[in-house]
Amino acid sequence: MSSLRQDESSFNAITEGGERTRKAPRRSLSRSISHTVMVATASLAVVCAVLFALVFYLVLDRQAVSDLKTECESLADTLDAQIDGDTDAKTVLQRHANIVVPGTRVTLIDRNGDVLFDTAADVASLDNHALRPEVIEAMEEGEGEAGRYSETLGEETLYHSVRLEEGSVLRLAKTHSSVWGIMSAMLVPYLVVLFATVGISLLVGWVISRKVTSELSAVDLDHPHGANVPEELVPLINRLDEQRKRLDAQVAERRRFTGNVSHELKTPLTVVSGYAEIIERGIARPEDVKQFAGHIYEEAQHMKSMVDELLTLSRLDDAEAEDMRIDMDQSVSLVEVARNVSVRLASAARRRGITVGLNVFEGDGSGDVKVVGNARIIEEMLRNLMENAIRYNVDGGKVDVCVGRNAQGLAFVRVADTGMGIPEDMREKVFERFFCVDESRSKETGGSGLGLAIVKHAAQLHGASVSISENKPRGSVFEVLFQR
Repeated sequence: MSSLRQDESSFNAITEGGERTRKAPRRSLSRSISHTVMVATASLAVVCAVLFALVFYLVLDRQAVSDLKTECESLADTLDAQIDGDTDAKTVLQRHANIVVPGTRVTLIDRNGDVLFDTAADVASLDNHALRPEVIEAMEEGEGEAGRYSETLGEETLYHSVRLEEGSVLRLAKTHSSVWGIMSAMLVPYLVVLFATVGISLLVGWVISRKVTSELSAVDLDHPHGANVPEELVPLINRLDEQRKRLDAQVAERRRFTGNVSHELKTPLTVVSGYAEIIERGIARPEDVKQFAGHIYEEAQHMKSMVDELLTLSRLDDAEAEDMRIDMDQSVSLVEVARNVSVRLASAARRRGITVGLNVFEGDGSGDVKVVGNARIIEEMLRNLMENAIRYNVDGGKVDVCVGRNAQGLAFVRVADTGMGIPEDMREKVFERFFCVDESRSKETGGSGLGLAIVKHAAQLHGASVSISENKPRGSVFEVLFQR
């Protein structure tokens, strides 16, 4: 059962080409736009409100200081005008204290700092005010102001003092509660405006999102570049169109690939089935059974080789799609890999009288050429190149493998054969899966048509390029040029 599951997993990897689908949670575009507009509007409203409140508070505070100064100077002028030898400042002040704006504290302090009159407290309970900053400043310069916490009133208070002509000091005081009172009175209207703004922003966001989604829904994906496509959607439409074309190409490639796999497997399966049926029915002569078994074994090996190469291609596809973690930071000796592959293929070359030679050019002084990549994949790439050169060579031919660095210091592997060669118009197609230059020759040599496809994918995975040229007087030269 586990073997069947492994085969099923392998088949899925082949037919799906290493694709992985991941479903991400979907988001509502209209809800996202509405939320964005709401958050942006609400944030802007809060920031504006805070700035407005700060500026408004500073203006109110400055206005309160100015009003207190004006009020104190006005009252001081009234007192100076009415004070004479028979009437002192206290008497006049008691008479005119009612003209002061409600909420303003009036205090009269003599030259010694004693409080003569106060509208907010009993004079007997107040201590000497001679050391108060605003009183000192008024005594010295004629006017003084200060701001501090008042123990009498129990809150932060503004003071302004004026020295009268007779020498005493008139002081007016006003608490910050008047300023905060105005600010707090504005809180409710502000909250109403804020919530109304948020509500309007939600409505605006919904309208915008409906418009955007309706324009997206109206796009014809089969003909995306219509006249009614908004300019802002053109980049998105271009990406969608490119994605659609890639998907169409992948579907076509998968269908062609599936058809090729079916065709390539059908022939050996038919052979195996035919010989097995002859043996099973007892039609075969005893002396032919061994020969038929040999044919069945050969076809089974051919199918096994094809499946192995399909799995290799699937792994390379996964690696190129970055769905597989492959160590690409290994230090790989191209000379050592080429030598190992030559040893493994020596018997196949010897059976046909083919000579395999290995030459090293412009190494690092130690007779070696190293690149960074994955040793197993590079070995698979060189094996397919050299095996291909032996398979499609002539009996008694030669295969020359050259490893070195070019004038730019880039590592290369060059495999030259003396086979039938590849026409120039087919040199790009030979890297396609199941493509064979000579179908009859491919069947004769047992080629699957997948080896050069593996070479191309392995090279791309290492950032290398593969080129084909003519090997005079006959044959082909395959060169893999590493870019790093």
